[in-house]
Amino acid sequence: MRVLKERIAIATPLQNVWDLLADFGGVSAWAPYMKASHLIGDIQSGVGMRRGMRHAWGFRFEEAVTHWHEGKGFSFDVFRAPFPMKDVRESWAVHHENGLSTVSTQVTYGMHLGPLGQAIDWLLVRFIVTREMRAGLRGLKQYSERS
Repeated sequence: MRVLKERIAIATPLQNVWDLLADFGGVSAWAPYMKASHLIGDIQSGVGMRRGMRHAWGFRFEEAVTHWHEGKGFSFDVFRAPFPMKDVRESWAVHHENGLSTVSTQVTYGMHLGPLGQAIDWLLVRFIVTREMRAGLRGLKQYSERS
């Protein structure tokens, strides 16, 4: 399993940043690579909440919250991740540090196709995932600091 981690400091009160993250269905407002996002079903907060999204490259996928720590962070599983990725899990956390809100994210995933999948990951996938993690954090920072 590959584990990728990124973080960013944001000059916005912690509660404001948390409110943006906790709006699970509204991620497309600040994540530049998401063209559309919406909640699925009746659960509006916490474990079991689901969202559907359309990526800038056109593919669609769903995510479901598996862990929720009010005001602090959450984790979710990604369903129908782009092939050859599999078992994709992501977490987001926010905390106060040195007068700033710090947001960290972690993506864990495996690859189909055995050694070929590992090579594809090493040559391409990990760079794309890292780029999108960084873009999402920068988008959250920009959106929250101008709101």
